[in-house]
Amino acid sequence: MKRKVVAVTGGIGSGKSSVMDILRHAGYATVDCDRLAREVAEYPEVVEEVRNLLGGGYVTDGRLNRRAIRDKVFSDDRLLARYNALFFDNTLRLLKERIEEIQGDVFVEISVFYAFEYPWDEVWLVTSDEQERKRRVMARDGVSAISADEIISRQRICSDYTVNIVNDGDLELLRRRVEQAIAETLAR
Repeated sequence: MKRKVVAVTGGIGSGKSSVMDILRHAGYATVDCDRLAREVAEYPEVVEEVRNLLGGGYVTDGRLNRRAIRDKVFSDDRLLARYNALFFDNTLRLLKERIEEIQGDVFVEISVFYAFEYPWDEVWLVTSDEQERKRRVMARDGVSAISADEIISRQRICSDYTVNIVNDGDLELLRRRVEQAIAETLAR
């Protein structure tokens, strides 16, 4: 049987990371595109490109000030697109390398689904109530309600998915839903 490469996507605060934790604890290989992007953010050439795009105030001691950058780029669609473009090619290259290193099925957490063209075998969309997502983002990231709303409103959510995992209960319910999705995906 051919191995599966499954994208796990959804809006900020939907519970993608919780789904990935469940998959990891079940013994599946996982890759996190946000972590790959953080690796790319360490590349000196990317830091310099961000400095050129946004100015020196967004780089401190050769490192990107991610919170200040987020506040700046999420308020301007064109700037956000230009900023994201600095990361996408390098992140996709790293993603392909990581997937090739893995022998079995692999699940990839990807926040910005449309950023990467990849031949996914399946796409899982994690969804949750928007007010719950907002609450999670505010608690996790320490941002205001207005900032959380702005981030949520600017995200483009995948509409072409194979499985929808609704995260509207406790962790045990989410675990059961993930187990069901695994069974269905691996049976196809």
